[in-house]
Amino acid sequence: MTTEQKIQYIADHYGYEPQSRQLIEEMAELTVALNKAWRKTFDTVDKIPNMDDEERIEEEIADVEIMLSQIKYLLGVEEDELSRIVESKLDRQIERIKKRVERSQPPAGARVYRTS
Repeated sequence: MTTEQKIQYIADHYGYEPQSRQLIEEMAELTVALNKAWRKTFDTVDKIPNMDDEERIEEEIADVEIMLSQIKYLLGVEEDELSRIVESKLDRQIERIKKRVERSQPPAGARVYRTS
């Protein structure tokens, strides 16, 4: 079986309601893993989770992706439409970042006075 066939087989077996609840549980587990890793690294210099935390986070991301794939299949979400929405949201966020960066930089030719 391909990955897609496995996703569909499992989704068809359980159905929408149990799998949507499972998705919520998996998202919560990812949230907990990220939060634990963040708390552990808060006082470190590099702010990067250790290998155990990274592996746990990877496992939880995989679980969430599996469940999202099942929900998308069960709801008939079209990948083309989803990709269009994702691109639109990414473009919108990039524009927000650009505007924020522009506001934080002085206009070209302006004098910058440092206080230190």
